[in-house]
Amino acid sequence: MCSIKKGYYMRNSIYKNRYAALLLLSVSLLGACKKDELESQDLLVFMTGEYGSYNNEIVIPFIHTPIDVSGNSVVKLAVSATREVAADVDVTLTPDTSLVAQYNKANKTNALALPASAYKIVNPKKYKIPSGKLSSDSVEIEITTPAALTNPGGYILPLTIGNIEGADRGVKISANRRTTYLFVTYAFNNVQATQVPVAGTLGARTGWVSSVSNTTAGALGPAMLDGSNTTYWRSSNSSTAAKWVIIDMASVQEIKGIRINPNYTSANENATAITVSTSQDNITWTVQGAWKGTGPATGSTAANPDLKGINFIAPVQARYFRLDITAWVSGSRVGIGELNVIK
Repeated sequence: MCSIKKGYYMRNSIYKNRYAALLLLSVSLLGACKKDELESQDLLVFMTGEYGSYNNEIVIPFIHTPIDVSGNSVVKLAVSATREVAADVDVTLTPDTSLVAQYNKANKTNALALPASAYKIVNPKKYKIPSGKLSSDSVEIEITTPAALTNPGGYILPLTIGNIEGADRGVKISANRRTTYLFVTYAFNNVQATQVPVAGTLGARTGWVSSVSNTTAGALGPAMLDGSNTTYWRSSNSSTAAKWVIIDMASVQEIKGIRINPNYTSANENATAITVSTSQDNITWTVQGAWKGTGPATGSTAANPDLKGINFIAPVQARYFRLDITAWVSGSRVGIGELNVIK
């Protein structure tokens, strides 16, 4: 197997970076496999990965929330030949979980074997590459119990060409392209896709303490808790420095969301993407999800602010919350006017 080497850190993160990395690595893979037998004159039958690529992997992502699981539970693929076959070729596919450990070692992952009870091959049969064609009829796999698949490292189903039959005795199985790895990923999200604050009452901020990544002189962390919309916390003016806020609410309490008063000193400094985490002890943290929003509306002011809400799908029990700001309107600095929680 000519493997892609990749680091995979399973966090709520966001899948577009992973797909971009896979695309880049696929280019490297093709370069590294110039002597692959697929470049030979032999007529070979082989498996492909995402969208017919040669990376041998198909990612099947599922997003778990407190109320449901979303994702595409059915994946379709095909068996391919290096050139048009002169006669029909029948292909038998076999799940081979013995390859999971090899996959994890090669790719530095910690996935589990996908349990047999968690999937089914919808159309189990011999798959035919018809005479004069390059690929077989569709192979359809359904993930039947996605809600039960909660391993942060995900699950792997290696699907291997076990046998081929046909009148053309020159057809062979590719030695290093005979397997496709179906990678079922897990991510948790408890943040609603909205920025309008959820209805409720504001929690008392008695005893609250703020910690921040860095500051601009005269715009320190406590300004987010002083009850004034005209004072702000502002980060340092570094485009590379981390930008985060941790609030200690003094006691564990149930919250439905977090309300943000924008920074009107500079509207460009307002967050547009935040990773939200909570904790009861400041040691064990749960990433609740990723919030996306926009800068304050045109015409809004400190006196009439465009309030932003990070709303939880299910209420959270927490003493601490952390906001890791990953994107903002523009520039190198971020800022927040006020922070409250909604109960």
